[in-house]
Amino acid sequence: MADTLASSGEQAAPTTQPQSETADPGGRPAPMERLDFTLPDFTRLAWVSDGAERVWRPRLERIATAWAETEWRAVLAGVRSCAVTMASPEEFLTMGATWAEEGLNALPVEMMGISGQPYSATGVPAEAGQPFVFRFVVGRPPDVAAFKTAWDDGDQEAIGDLLGYPPCCREFFRRVWVDEAMVDTTWPMAVATGGAGPETTTTEATGPPEANILWRWMGVRAVPHLPCRLDCAATVELGTRLVEVGRRAGFAQEMDWLTEILSWSVEWSALHGIAQVKTPVLKVSTRTDATTRRYVVRRQGSAHPSEGIRGLGFPYEVPVRLRLTESRGFRRGLENAVRLHPRPSWYATDNGFSSVGAMHDAHRPVVEAGVRALGQGGGNVIDLGCGNGALLERLGAAAPGVVPFGVDVDPQRIEHARQLHAAHADNFVSGDLFDGDQLWVEGRRFALALLMPGRLLESDERRAVTLRKRLHQYCDRVLVYAYGDWLTRTGDLASLAREAGLTVVGPGGQQAALVVIDGSTPGGTDG
Repeated sequence: MADTLASSGEQAAPTTQPQSETADPGGRPAPMERLDFTLPDFTRLAWVSDGAERVWRPRLERIATAWAETEWRAVLAGVRSCAVTMASPEEFLTMGATWAEEGLNALPVEMMGISGQPYSATGVPAEAGQPFVFRFVVGRPPDVAAFKTAWDDGDQEAIGDLLGYPPCCREFFRRVWVDEAMVDTTWPMAVATGGAGPETTTTEATGPPEANILWRWMGVRAVPHLPCRLDCAATVELGTRLVEVGRRAGFAQEMDWLTEILSWSVEWSALHGIAQVKTPVLKVSTRTDATTRRYVVRRQGSAHPSEGIRGLGFPYEVPVRLRLTESRGFRRGLENAVRLHPRPSWYATDNGFSSVGAMHDAHRPVVEAGVRALGQGGGNVIDLGCGNGALLERLGAAAPGVVPFGVDVDPQRIEHARQLHAAHADNFVSGDLFDGDQLWVEGRRFALALLMPGRLLESDERRAVTLRKRLHQYCDRVLVYAYGDWLTRTGDLASLAREAGLTVVGPGGQQAALVVIDGSTPGGTDG
């Protein structure tokens, strides 16, 4: 009845597809198409990390040892009539004495070879001259005798009853393992638990840890039999009693680990006769029924070990990541947030920039130099070739008391400048910065003028002289600035200003510097 006892089903000849058709509780068939071959029995374990193996391998070994003793002690506790275990002839000398002291009888029913694998669904025949073990039935003398009779008669129902397996699970085993000759009962168990349609090949299930049998390949289980469902109530009751037997036998720590492991999420999948069982700490590859399609069972757990792997896929725990809005950096940013206002599409392109960010980067040194030049005084500031007035807007935001004025040859840009500086719209005029007279008004002074020296070099000398005279007459200071080609051409801003007839006398940098216009400035008054 247990997979170690049900050799009749395992040895049955493979069948052709479709072979198994298991009904879910709602009566819908969930066919599992099987191929007509079966791979040799094998089980391979792979740990997800050295840390996981270091912690959980010794725990699995202790659980397996505790479980072997719990099985026969359950007979003493009255949970079941018989138990089945295996022991070498040498081990039997010690174990037999222990059983005898407890009033139990032990009878060998089968001689088996040693598979050397963590789990073996198929009994290995004993060979002459090779190591072997005995399969023993342990119990009270009358029960052992009854078991031996049932064993010899192949009475699976009587065997299952003596071993304490629930009737529903005995019927399931007979139908799936014996009649349908399935190698692996995982898919039918999961379908009975969670249901699956005819074309479904992935199903999800959950249930108490005592009925979780998906760790059996690792020697971890709370019941000795194959449950009919992953939430079988009778199985859960039996498992609860067996775990309690283990605790009373001195294996409290092992039973805690057992219950914890069976509470983790686990995924079983099958394709081409190979099953993969993914757990948080290890992966198992083993034999299963051969199929052309991939069948998947996901058993949702309620816990995850600290040594378990994390990832986005089932059954792994999704890594905990702070959302951007929860990060400390984001919160610090909110405390110093830059309040941006929606900008029209022409805001940067008017001035020949590809983006607002690029324009702000270019304007930054000019604004910083302008703030230093103005100090706290503010005053009238004129931008000669102002474009749409974006530079003046930035300067006005950084330096208090700035009153903007601007001139530009493009009427559209001036219209945009008037929109940006609605309170000073009349201060922006469209025209040639060399010829226009509207802004150069008697009695008006500018605390600062913004000028690209290249504009003087692009003009004829007469017009350049006129502009320099106006700078001298109406302005306290001139902030010269330049970008790109103009700086490349002359090497630095001071040289460019000097070529344009201006001398940098104030502090400045590579892109922006201060010029004071006075009579000593070469070309400053009359050229």
